[in-house]
Amino acid sequence: MSLKSGNLHWGILGTGMIATKFATDLPFSGTGLLEATASRHASSAQAFAQKFGGRAIAGYEALLNDPAIDAVYLSLPNGLHHRWTMKALEAGKHVLCEKPIARNATEAAEMFAYAEHQKLVLVEAFMYRAHPTIQRLIRLVRTGGIGDLRLMRTNFTFSRAASPDDARYDPEQAGGSLMDVGCYCVNFARALAGSEPISAQAVAHKHPLGVDDYAAGTLTFPNGFLATFTCGMTVASDPGTYIAGTEGQIAIDAFWFGKDGFALKRTDGTIEKYETIDAEPIYAIEADAFAGAVRGDRAPWISKDDTLNNMRVLDALRESAGIPVPV
Repeated sequence: MSLKSGNLHWGILGTGMIATKFATDLPFSGTGLLEATASRHASSAQAFAQKFGGRAIAGYEALLNDPAIDAVYLSLPNGLHHRWTMKALEAGKHVLCEKPIARNATEAAEMFAYAEHQKLVLVEAFMYRAHPTIQRLIRLVRTGGIGDLRLMRTNFTFSRAASPDDARYDPEQAGGSLMDVGCYCVNFARALAGSEPISAQAVAHKHPLGVDDYAAGTLTFPNGFLATFTCGMTVASDPGTYIAGTEGQIAIDAFWFGKDGFALKRTDGTIEKYETIDAEPIYAIEADAFAGAVRGDRAPWISKDDTLNNMRVLDALRESAGIPVPV
């Protein structure tokens, strides 16, 4: 299935928090229409459709078999990404799959191989990378805007009550802070470096439910760049990111949703401020970027290799921290 012009008709699998964010922003996109949303429970799908529009469908299979749907936004728990991405691709749907794309790198590779076989688009939904402010920052660092990249520290945490009913706390669903939010920190460090780490180490606190609820990690890159990060699901802390090079440093208060700009302080003391670029809401930007990839107008903002290498680093971090990687 290809999209040469017009709107991309979306089907959403799941009605949770991330699905809500995507559906809230989608009307602000220039290309996307919410055709239908599926849940295991008809009442959940109906409540979602009443709020955001589109049709309510009971059951994921029924949505995938709907010929009116061009693309699927897969917002299900991590452990279900592989199964339902493969089923969506088999049904001829393009797939925007929430991060992390799978439980491990092997599953991710299988998903991309099948997407290529089906001649369909599969992209991991790191929405922040589609935002023009983030893309400008990455270009600035990669082109020597702060000299040679040396150090980075970043943090992504939130505090929410743990529950055995939350897939984030299910080891078989590949839950835990490294997978839920640490994946952003790893992705951003790799994007800035433009290369892959030669070493990835992590330490983690293991929650009684069996996953890491907070963790810290280090990434060592071959060009001398060292990145540290902290992540957590039961701790609230400063979300700031700091990037240092031989000729300057960049401070960002909080940028995962593209709401903040950044400041560059050079070694001579001068400060350059980069305001956030006005744009549509971040999930609308992501939806339009995906439509561009489906049409062939632009390459995906997260490539297959980028996703596979991010998953390999996450596998290594979990292994180093003693967190089992589901197989």
